[in-house]
Amino acid sequence: MVKKNIKKFPLLGIVILVLGIVATAALTLSGVNPFIRAAPPENPENIRITNITDTSFTLTYETQASVIGTIAYGKDQLLGQVGLDDRDQASGSPAQYNIHSITIRDLQPQTKYFFSILSGKTTYLNNGILFTTTTGSPVSSKPTSEEPLSGILNMPDGTKPHEAIVYVTTDGGQTLSTLVKSTGLYIIPLNTIRKSNGSEALILTQNAKLQMLAIASDNSQSKVILLAGQRNPVPNITLSSNYDFTLASTPLASTSALPIGFPEFALDKTISATPQIDTPKDNQTFTDSQPLLQGQALPNATVDITIHSNVITAQVIADQQGNWTYRPPTPLPPGEHTITITTRDKFGILQTITKTFTIFWSGTQVAEAATPSATPTLKITPTQAPTPTLKPTQTTTGSPTPGFTPVPTAPHFILTPTTTGGKQIPPTGSESAFPAALIGLVTMGAGVVLFLVTYSGL
Repeated sequence: MVKKNIKKFPLLGIVILVLGIVATAALTLSGVNPFIRAAPPENPENIRITNITDTSFTLTYETQASVIGTIAYGKDQLLGQVGLDDRDQASGSPAQYNIHSITIRDLQPQTKYFFSILSGKTTYLNNGILFTTTTGSPVSSKPTSEEPLSGILNMPDGTKPHEAIVYVTTDGGQTLSTLVKSTGLYIIPLNTIRKSNGSEALILTQNAKLQMLAIASDNSQSKVILLAGQRNPVPNITLSSNYDFTLASTPLASTSALPIGFPEFALDKTISATPQIDTPKDNQTFTDSQPLLQGQALPNATVDITIHSNVITAQVIADQQGNWTYRPPTPLPPGEHTITITTRDKFGILQTITKTFTIFWSGTQVAEAATPSATPTLKITPTQAPTPTLKPTQTTTGSPTPGFTPVPTAPHFILTPTTTGGKQIPPTGSESAFPAALIGLVTMGAGVVLFLVTYSGL
């Protein structure tokens, strides 16, 4: 009787062994490596375009993981050129960073450029399409003798930040950015600063208020207010503390220490977070065949408008409050139409927004859409693409050329996974899959041991 039961154990061992193999194989085929834990994110965060001039612009962003960051760019969607991080342009060899700053130079004035961001092993697009930005117009005036803005950043423990970046802006002026050196030193030239629309030079008075935003790779940051007369040198800044040097050189006890509260970066409160189409609302209906269309943009910004189905193109200028309006010059036929606007947001990104509306025959019943108008949200969608093999065209050194665009503290892009060629981009690792894979491997091992032990007892 005992020998009969022992003979059954080899079969049980084989069953357990097969189950372990099946479980492990299933995890492998599903794209999960049981030995790889979730990888640190390489998604670009807080993407900003700064330092726009007639011949250059700077792209900055942050990643939680230390990864290589480059951009592919060009005057058309074929791109064709590659830009390296400012720290890599002299050597031509890309390195890994958490804070990325890529300055593209030798561009043509008033020209639209397309680009994509290669962060780590993934190419990121703007909601499935290439990013775009446009260079400014030439400024006839020569650089002034303005002193640069400079100072030292320290970590709370007294050490220097491993990586950090500083932004500065002023009311009615451009936003400039520069990387912080390993010594904690930052220098931002102010002798070519322009007005916020980039059309002409801005002359700073000694009492002009400047706002600074300093960010380190560990996500610590400081907001600073100072007068232009205090810019060289700026009193030392300890990251994670906010300062108003117009009142004192010590950190603020809290953001409510000022009577009006510490302002958000940037100063210009009239700039909305994103361009908007207020009218029409989504799927709104009209009996007026020439409806008044309106929305929000940057103050004095150019807004390109296209009405589809009865193709009409136009260009309007927003007023000083950022309001724009447009009425079609000819009646639109009854039926469904779309309006598309393209204009730059306050981060320097050209946004394209589309809404649908319907024209009814005059005198017919109108069923107004009940859906409220929502503020468009710009998203970044990662798309697998081959790593560009072109050699970089940038070989210059030094601080980025100043440009313009106010810069906020809050993230203004939402990263969402997308599909390419009908397949979901696989994750780099899964925390939840690890225990399941481990159980499969243990089960397989137990089957082997049980089989060997029982088989030897036959």
